[in-house]
Amino acid sequence: GRPGSGGSSGGTGALDPNLAGYVDALQVLDQNWDTFDAAVGAKDGKLTMANLEAVLANPAASPTLKRAAQFFKDHPEYFHRLEMAEGIGGPDGVASWKDLDAELDVVAKPPGGGRGTGGSRARDIVDNPNMSIEQKVQALLMGITEDTDSELLDVMNEMASAREERATLGSSDADKARGAKLDTSMQELELRLQTLMEKRKAMFDLMSNMSSKFNEMAKTAISNLRSA
Repeated sequence: GRPGSGGSSGGTGALDPNLAGYVDALQVLDQNWDTFDAAVGAKDGKLTMANLEAVLANPAASPTLKRAAQFFKDHPEYFHRLEMAEGIGGPDGVASWKDLDAELDVVAKPPGGGRGTGGSRARDIVDNPNMSIEQKVQALLMGITEDTDSELLDVMNEMASAREERATLGSSDADKARGAKLDTSMQELELRLQTLMEKRKAMFDLMSNMSSKFNEMAKTAISNLRSA
């Protein structure tokens, strides 16, 4: 059977101490699928060990992403479980987002979880019959903003760690080489930070503008009803 499947795959993991790490790694994949998908080039909807290795080798990748990638590298049996989750075909070393969705349904999908606005969270919002169009649009935009905020925090934590390590380096050749790598990583992180800040501002501006437009439309509709 699959690892951790004794009794119930969605259990506490008492029979398998690595199950909690697996669930955590799945949730990170779910929330950052596009990042993992594009790690080795253009997005193709496929995840292989090469994608995970690319994330681990990327100095700009957040600790959260690297933690998930490292889990699958250290526990290949769980990657095999993931690639077989949908139950179609045999093991080929390739997992899809359908495999991920199927496995999350079995283990533990977090409330409100999803691949940003492209996953189940967005679908839940769009399909909610109790929300107006305006509420759905605002909720989708807020979801993107929350994901951006989370990534911003990861980048700032990485920058702080890099600065702390840089301050401890000496003047040896090894330290100089490490310092050069840290300087390159800092430049990449600063670029990511700037991009994320611009994205965050754009999202807030968009939400503000759309809110104003929705209010104007509501006032116009009320005015038309009064005139009818």
